[in-house]
Amino acid sequence: MSESAVQAAVAVAAEHGLHSDDPIVLRDAWHVLVHLRPLPLVARVSSGRPHPEGPHEDDVIRELSVASHAARAGAAVVPPSDLLDPGPHRHGGHVVAFWQYVRPRREVEPIAAGEALRGIHEALADYEGELPALHTGDLVGITDRLEPSADVELLRELGSRQPVGPAQALHGDAHLANCLPGPLWHDFETACRGPREFDLAALALSARVREDDASRIALEAYGDHDADLLEECLPVYAAWIYASFTVALPRRPELEPLLAERLRWLRETYV
Repeated sequence: MSESAVQAAVAVAAEHGLHSDDPIVLRDAWHVLVHLRPLPLVARVSSGRPHPEGPHEDDVIRELSVASHAARAGAAVVPPSDLLDPGPHRHGGHVVAFWQYVRPRREVEPIAAGEALRGIHEALADYEGELPALHTGDLVGITDRLEPSADVELLRELGSRQPVGPAQALHGDAHLANCLPGPLWHDFETACRGPREFDLAALALSARVREDDASRIALEAYGDHDADLLEECLPVYAAWIYASFTVALPRRPELEPLLAERLRWLRETYV
């Protein structure tokens, strides 16, 4: 747990007259997610882990901008907090953004999630903020820091492909783990610009390699899309995901057998 990230979240809230005497870390991964109990307030705080092993702190800012735009249009996203200026704020070397707390409850309903993702795409169609093109730059940065190997070259080649289609602002990592019951989509820190089918590739990948029925149902519920373009986007998205797995191996060696299996699937399917 990043103790300094929790301290930053509590301190910034206090500066705005909101006091938490029982903060709890909901997640400590790419970012530190802190529920500032007893307030209905969640802080997303940039991790102390340096890039590229951890995220760039600007991801917190990007997420707030994109999700706020979608929320203003009435899309099904976790909204920024209305208890204080949601940010971004800087404190103690961290970037802090504030969101409404959503109480966990039942499982995500996949049909509603797929329909909601289409609504988010419609809401983001006029988003004009600066966003990276797909995850190409991020993937190149990751693979540049990895020991050269046939697997790394595979990921670089697949992840650098440029599917051609109408581009707009996207969620960037639209698998169902990034959707809460409601449904409410969240975790827009890897928002990017590209064809809508790039977001659908996250659902398609889960449906294929994990045989996840919920993801398949969500994809079907999304409705009309370009199936050929989705097929072009899928290895590009998958290469970015598996490059991230590769970076995480020193901290999470248990991923190694799964990663080897996924890389084998990529090579057999798309090379």
